[in-house]
Amino acid sequence: MKKLIGFFLIALLALEACQRQPVTTQPPTVTPLIGKLTFAGSTTLQPLIAKIGDTFQEANPQVTLDIAAGGSVVGIQAVHDGSVDIGMASRALSAEEAQGINQFQIATDVIAIVVHPDNLVENLTIEQLADIYMGKITNWKDVGGPDETIIPVAREKSSGTRGAFDELVLEKQEPTAPGLRTTVTAGDMAALVSSDVAAIGYVGFGNLEPSVKAIQINGVAPSEVAAAQKTYPLTRPLLLLTGPLSQPLANDFINFTLSAEGQKLVEEFGWAPVK
Repeated sequence: MKKLIGFFLIALLALEACQRQPVTTQPPTVTPLIGKLTFAGSTTLQPLIAKIGDTFQEANPQVTLDIAAGGSVVGIQAVHDGSVDIGMASRALSAEEAQGINQFQIATDVIAIVVHPDNLVENLTIEQLADIYMGKITNWKDVGGPDETIIPVAREKSSGTRGAFDELVLEKQEPTAPGLRTTVTAGDMAALVSSDVAAIGYVGFGNLEPSVKAIQINGVAPSEVAAAQKTYPLTRPLLLLTGPLSQPLANDFINFTLSAEGQKLVEEFGWAPVK
């Protein structure tokens, strides 16, 4: 009997010792991201995506990124024909353009109306701005400025900024002002406006440079806060686009862009984050 009791005691002690042993689990296996992603589209978005791409590659060194520009129209078409994995657009897509495309808004941009720093005009209404680009107002004195012929400057037609401006200000009409000048990039726009006191143009808020002066529209200055509160009238979505021929790796990049880390980079770039 004593032997039987002793056997049970030993068994209980052994069981208790087993229960005290820490449970070890293997860490989950993380498959590293590998591959190459190609981008094309908005020149406004290209610098931001390049910055986000640098951070993405630090965490995923086996991923390479080829980030080209060309304008929003180029990016939309490239996703349709499958020549890139991710398109970049700095305006809303038309119903026809959006067919078969997945759209991901990663930020909200503000279109800032810019003039030469020496221009005394501080505010324009949407109607005045439209009349300038349609050639109905041709002298700065008619909007509170000097007696000087206005030189309106627009972006080229493939630009998402141009598309957004034409939609928001001109009701999708093309500008017809006499003496209208055209630039390819936001940098070109800022350079031209800063070199001519009679010029007026527009850039995305993230591309605003100290060499030009942003004016109020309808009494509201362009800012991230005004964009978030929807008090500034000239705002537009900044989009990443994928299609049926995009690699699954494209979704990993977009998810990173919409993460807290990616949205922090958006905010640091001067645009209003969506999350």
